[in-house]
Amino acid sequence: MPFSSHDDSARPLNPRHNDSSQTENRQKNLKNTEIHASEHQTQKVAWNRLEIMLLVGSVILITLNAFEVLATTTAMPTVVQELGAHTWFSVATGSALAAQLSATVLAGALSDSRGPRFVLILGMGLFVLGLTLCALSGHILLFVIGRIIQGCGGGFVIVPLYVLIGALVQDVHRPTVFAGFSLAWVLPSLIGPGIAGWVTGHIGWRPVFGAVPFLCLLALFPLIQVLRHLNTGEKQKNPLLFSLTLMSCGCGIGVLALQLSGATSGLLSYLLTVFGLALTIGVLPRLLPRGTCRARSGLPSLILTRLLAMGAEMGATAFLPLLLQHVHAWSADAASIAVTIGAVSWAAGSTIQSRIRNPRWRARLPFIGTLLLSIGVIPFLVLAWPDAPIWPALVSWLFAGAGVGLMHSTISVLALAVTPPEKHGKVSSWLQVADSAGAAVFMAIASLILALWGTHIPVGGPEYLPACVLLFVVSVSATCVAYRFRADTVSALHRA
Repeated sequence: MPFSSHDDSARPLNPRHNDSSQTENRQKNLKNTEIHASEHQTQKVAWNRLEIMLLVGSVILITLNAFEVLATTTAMPTVVQELGAHTWFSVATGSALAAQLSATVLAGALSDSRGPRFVLILGMGLFVLGLTLCALSGHILLFVIGRIIQGCGGGFVIVPLYVLIGALVQDVHRPTVFAGFSLAWVLPSLIGPGIAGWVTGHIGWRPVFGAVPFLCLLALFPLIQVLRHLNTGEKQKNPLLFSLTLMSCGCGIGVLALQLSGATSGLLSYLLTVFGLALTIGVLPRLLPRGTCRARSGLPSLILTRLLAMGAEMGATAFLPLLLQHVHAWSADAASIAVTIGAVSWAAGSTIQSRIRNPRWRARLPFIGTLLLSIGVIPFLVLAWPDAPIWPALVSWLFAGAGVGLMHSTISVLALAVTPPEKHGKVSSWLQVADSAGAAVFMAIASLILALWGTHIPVGGPEYLPACVLLFVVSVSATCVAYRFRADTVSALHRA
């Protein structure tokens, strides 16, 4: 079975399959994708004005978001240290991801029912509010609340951008647009971590969070032009919006509870662990395509690949600066080099995938990317020791970042290509849920196992070793799932 479009409108988040009809439709979609790709290799299609405005506005917004993400990664070890909350590192880092997980589910449903305009404006407002609260916070709890609001805003921003791409951008231009999303990280990755490290070391960490809200206004001007010309069509109330709200909030709360369990102790830690596990296991599978947890062939295995790979990528991005600063005594601005390496190589990998038009080779890119990621995190296993050499991890992280770039943008293109435009909001939500869930759940599990490891670690032992082991296990799992998707899809393309 190649792809699964999940076209059942009665259950948007858990579509049922009609094997006899949908298999034929999937094969037709795959064949059409191959035909269109070969046609686009020989002819160029001009960009229209709305496509250009959408690309410019989206790139500006993602560039500012990239500055904030990379700067936050660099500054977070200093934040938790100055707020006296060393054990809250995973919570301070992952709480925004847990909130984004909840917001992306609602954003998909709202984008399909009310249109992307409302969702995009709401997201930008929450994003600015959350960052402002983080910059003004004097206690770790207030800081985490700000991160939660910021995460909600991020979830409401990204999904409508995907919907706008599906509605306004021609098929042949979508790989370039998604490559532009990754390239929007190039400038921030080159100068963002260094600036954040210098500002954190010489001025403080608060300007790192307080500067971006003022710059977000730059992205409004081109996007307003796009939203003015957007034909929203007839708005239809989603009868499942209330249940989606409950499920998304439940999943976000469950993941956040798991993160908090690692920052607390005693009976409260055990209660949070049980509560978080129950909510996460009970709700998260319902927010993804049916069969995702079993790596079912087609779109479910594609979504699971992205979930696992983004969990490993976020874990490596968060813990590499922490290892360099706390284990190897690097300064914040020196540790920012690692963040720069990963972001630049990601953009390079995304650019490479945008040049590959052959459908058979594109189907192999998720496997190739996750394989590079798995190989790239191997040196992290020894980086947990203070005497271990650092350069192997930095070199391998270069290849791992390129692998993530090959995988991430390709999965976005493949998922949108095999679904009708009216379902792009749902598919975009699945993609963003996979991104957020992978990262948030990874940070939650890492917080929990680090807390358990801390009570049994021998004197002088590697404090962060369990997180490094978890990185390797999750990345290898992503590679295994991606290999299954590659084999099924390439076989279907040969038959089509």
